[in-house]
Amino acid sequence: MKITSITCQILSTAQQQGATRYEDTAGLKFPQTTSGSENVFSGRADTRHICVYPSDRSTALIRVQTDTGLEGIGEAHAPAAPRVVQTIVEDLLTPILVGQDARSIDVLWERMFSAMRLRSHTQGFTLEAIAGVDIALWDLLGKHYGEPIWRLLGGAYRLKMPVYSSGTPGQTVDARREGVHKVLDEGFSVVKTSCGRGSFREQMELVRQMSDAVADRGQLLVDAHGGFDLKDAIRFARFLEGLDNVEWFEDALLPEDHDGYRELTLSTPLRIAVGETDCNRYVVRDRLLNKECDLLLPDVCRAGGISETLRIAQLADVFGVSWASHVSTSTAVHLMAGLHVGAATPNCFISECPSGFAHGPFGNCLLKEPLVFENGHITLNEKPGLGIELDEEAVAQLVLL
Repeated sequence: MKITSITCQILSTAQQQGATRYEDTAGLKFPQTTSGSENVFSGRADTRHICVYPSDRSTALIRVQTDTGLEGIGEAHAPAAPRVVQTIVEDLLTPILVGQDARSIDVLWERMFSAMRLRSHTQGFTLEAIAGVDIALWDLLGKHYGEPIWRLLGGAYRLKMPVYSSGTPGQTVDARREGVHKVLDEGFSVVKTSCGRGSFREQMELVRQMSDAVADRGQLLVDAHGGFDLKDAIRFARFLEGLDNVEWFEDALLPEDHDGYRELTLSTPLRIAVGETDCNRYVVRDRLLNKECDLLLPDVCRAGGISETLRIAQLADVFGVSWASHVSTSTAVHLMAGLHVGAATPNCFISECPSGFAHGPFGNCLLKEPLVFENGHITLNEKPGLGIELDEEAVAQLVLL
């Protein structure tokens, strides 16, 4: 089964809105300082922890074709500057892979990774591009053998996979409380909320309100987006310990603060979660050796695809650390790839599910058969590969020309 071609399509809501140029509608937004009352200390006085983000949603859909007529689909995380990923796929990875046996996934992964090792491109755009191709290769392999990916990875520890809602919509506290109730009414029992901006007291009050909104109907996950220094992170963890339904504290510090994460992890019984920026097993190895977390958050469309995420999950298991699939703004390809790895690993805690997936532009509307959410779970099936089929007409409406 030889690879004959690889294509990368940028999907963007800018195209859906009828824009003539991507640059006109998907410009980058830079973080703004959003302090609370000026007479209240609000922690760090910078916004380095907040990444640049686009005004429109975008992602990169990868297709790998073979001489057998089979096609595999994958996805590369590409919320900003998606044409960088497209260029890497077309100009760097395609020449490496065309003519190769698509079944040799591990060998091909190492060839792609090694191609840029000398230039230190071991995370970011390059790993995201590799991720998209790798997922497509696994989808191909499943279709070739007529088996779901979870079985090719060694079998499923469970097929009924728990998922959580990745956010609480709304610009005010009251609106976000309503958002929590809506998400719970949709069947989720685990909800994530963000903090990390404004004064320390404001953030405490926000999370307290979200915790009260969840009440005994489920669990709350708290994501600070790297907004605290160590002292404030420890103080905030102490506060979270007093809220009975908080399950984990995510990205409390900047990801580069390795010693800080170690001290924070050792200071609290709360689960400390980090790792969405950790894109290969070598970075994860160092974090695990340093005891910097209780739970890792690799993103299958950033961390080298199914192959490398599986290695990360297995490595974490050696250290007694759980993992949860991080899923950013993306399509069902991303979500399902993470779920297949989660099913095949005993230490998978839960998977993120993008807010509004059921009705959003990148969600179920792009599938011929929508994913079914039941009581906060998605159940994997016996369909080959990723187990999904794209509605090509719907996809075409989002392709950036």
